[in-house]
Amino acid sequence: MDFRFTPEQEKRRAEYHAVCKEIVKKAPYNMVGEKSMFGEKEGWEFFKYCAKEMGKRGWIALSWPKEYGGSGDRTDQVMLAEAMGYNGCPGLDPFGVGMLGPTLIAVGSEEIKKEFLPPIAKAEKFWCELWSEPNAGSDLAALSCTAIRKGDEFIINGQKIWNTNAHNADWGFGIFKSDPNGKKHRNLTFLLMDMKTPGITVRPLYYMNEGHILNEVFFDDVHVPAKYIVGKENEGWGVVNVLAGFERSGVGGAAAMQRQMEVLVTYCNQTLRHGKPLSQDPLIRNRLAQLACEAEAAKTLGYRIADQQSRNEMGLMDASGMKVFSTELEDRITEFALDLMGPYGQVRASRWARLGGHYENAYQEGFVGTISAGTNEIQRNIIAWYGLGLPRMK
Repeated sequence: MDFRFTPEQEKRRAEYHAVCKEIVKKAPYNMVGEKSMFGEKEGWEFFKYCAKEMGKRGWIALSWPKEYGGSGDRTDQVMLAEAMGYNGCPGLDPFGVGMLGPTLIAVGSEEIKKEFLPPIAKAEKFWCELWSEPNAGSDLAALSCTAIRKGDEFIINGQKIWNTNAHNADWGFGIFKSDPNGKKHRNLTFLLMDMKTPGITVRPLYYMNEGHILNEVFFDDVHVPAKYIVGKENEGWGVVNVLAGFERSGVGGAAAMQRQMEVLVTYCNQTLRHGKPLSQDPLIRNRLAQLACEAEAAKTLGYRIADQQSRNEMGLMDASGMKVFSTELEDRITEFALDLMGPYGQVRASRWARLGGHYENAYQEGFVGTISAGTNEIQRNIIAWYGLGLPRMK
């Protein structure tokens, strides 16, 4: 692919950065990480404010067909994600915009598209993912939460777990066992549901930093209209695979890490030890250079995957490779930052904290990325089996 932007694209890219930079000026004081974005009322309100700002500009769904809210192309979508990640501007619902929307465009019925895509594009509805279960995470097809068809509706019973932002979401999408006696991978149905439906109970699961991002969701005879099927009954596993590619592929996270590296370089230039800037220490310079190169590589991988998606050429291996590399790089950056700051790296957001306490929080949240969206161990299996043609383990 050609990594150069046209003059018109560069102009739009500059506009995306300028708007994001202006929007984040209204961020709540000490809004640090997912903990404050999804778990605190002020942070969630700011997230929705950012989403509305993007929605009124027609930017949320830039690459979608125009009849569903699109106003640009895939390159615009990636440039905006980069601008939002780099400037720390939230607002793109990772589930509605990043996962469900592209999936509906790919495999949803026309009725489903017309009902759900415009509200997502206008930031009128926010979504959560109803995926893992207590005994079905890495092996998602082993789930036991049932959705049994009765006439024109499904009756759902069971439990889901690790559901990010389910406590704030308006709607949820999930995969359920619709044929208890059917063959594995051929007995699942992908459904959409209003999270206010009677019988749905959301309970919080707290991070070790006290953040409320995750939840467990219980279903007790929940009635969902059959018209909210995506794909066909008992063929939901194929929809899962379509969605997984979108789930694991963004460039926004890579841009955010690139910004982190710039912040850490500035910190090293301005912080003295034994009368000399930290940046003059050869060990620190070496680690900074290594991580900066890896951050640039992650960004390049993100653009490559976006290019593949635009041409419908992306394989499972590509998205999995990006997921493994970027999430483990995020861990390496936060570990280095805490090493760099010493005891101050353990101080929570306060007047004593270095860099606003960002890394005290990020260190506790960072490992989540290597587990969510399919653990990195599973991703390595996908790379081996689908990408390299290696034999499956027996």
